[in-house]
Amino acid sequence: GDFDRVMRLHTKSRGLESKAKRYKPKTALRSENFHPTKQESKEPFFTFSAGEVDQRLRIHPTHLWARHEYSHTWKVGVDKFLAYILPRPIKVELYRPKQEIIQEEAFGRILTEAGTVFVTAPLSGRLVQVNLQLAKCPELVQQDPYGEGWLAMLDWFKDTSELEKLHTGDAIKRFQEEEAQHLKALLRYRGVDANPVGRTLPDGGTDIKYLHQILPAKLCLRLVREVIYLGKEMW
Repeated sequence: GDFDRVMRLHTKSRGLESKAKRYKPKTALRSENFHPTKQESKEPFFTFSAGEVDQRLRIHPTHLWARHEYSHTWKVGVDKFLAYILPRPIKVELYRPKQEIIQEEAFGRILTEAGTVFVTAPLSGRLVQVNLQLAKCPELVQQDPYGEGWLAMLDWFKDTSELEKLHTGDAIKRFQEEEAQHLKALLRYRGVDANPVGRTLPDGGTDIKYLHQILPAKLCLRLVREVIYLGKEMW
């Protein structure tokens, strides 16, 4: 279909989304002078916590998860950390069922209020189902990433060596906590002081669940892209 052709042309022409974390600039881009919109930058607001980890989850370094359902069938979605950074989702577009997807290559995109985020497959397989709820409620991707916000289901998964690239169990918590430290460094690089204070501001202000509640959407989009496509390789 037209969407599939556009996706493939985009990923081939740009290279950024077609292979996970391939693009490696020497430093983080600092072209924008971003500042928090709803409070002074000196106030602490960093609220991400890995929390308890579902032992059935396997998470790829690009922050897409896979969970075994039955036989050769797996459910996939975005992880809690990516959901925390993501600008407000307004639409989710995925490849149609019966199409083959390849590990670390784009199989859809999340349109946000600031721009597009391409999602890359955590495992290879054939799409057998997409989450139809996302057509009406794309915000579920952010609000319930491990539950009703799942993206798709795939089968024909047979290459077990692909699982070696995915974090499991306690390694997921360590990975997400490390990524949180990287994110704080990205924020400090832009002059935004982000300190851990729990879910609520000390002055009784906004209950912050996502970065877009406190930072400009364009900054959140930039952070998402740097975290997904660069990760530790830029540090």
